[in-house]
Amino acid sequence: MLQTIDTVVERISEALKYLAAILLLLIAGLITTDVVMRSLLNKPIIGIAEIVANGIVIIAYLQLSYTVRIGAMLRSELLINWLGPRGKIVLETVIAILGIGLFSLIAWSSYAPMMRAIATSEFEGHASFQLPTWPLRVIIVSCSIFAVVNYVLLAVKAVLKGETAHTSHEVPADESSKVGAH
Repeated sequence: MLQTIDTVVERISEALKYLAAILLLLIAGLITTDVVMRSLLNKPIIGIAEIVANGIVIIAYLQLSYTVRIGAMLRSELLINWLGPRGKIVLETVIAILGIGLFSLIAWSSYAPMMRAIATSEFEGHASFQLPTWPLRVIIVSCSIFAVVNYVLLAVKAVLKGETAHTSHEVPADESSKVGAH
């Protein structure tokens, strides 16, 4: 059962990562288009600042669950390498508990503003360009909840299986020796 849940969560995390990459490319294209139009035609794209500002936050939150899964969320390799196997499991569990707390608080504190943005059709911008804020707020809440799910899975795998995010995504020793052999 745990393996099935973990596989589904991993696939969703990867899909969100790819969606973030696509959005990043779209924003880069939009910025490039704005610079070209501004320079050559003196016609900037209206609302570019709002789109880019919200887009960057959306991209960061879409990548959040994948970052948590692979153990790339603010870790010190020096400390991890210094610890023994049991210490790594304890550290993984503590990190997961702190992550659960942090992202639970973010989701909880962002829920009321999200509901208000949906109910009132809140927007950002000015009279000539209005960007709705509810998509950003929904992504913050949902991706924070999904980060909590990933941290719960990390904690369960650390306690029950002795597996850490850091070790579960490493190349096996026999595979790493093949890398330089070609």
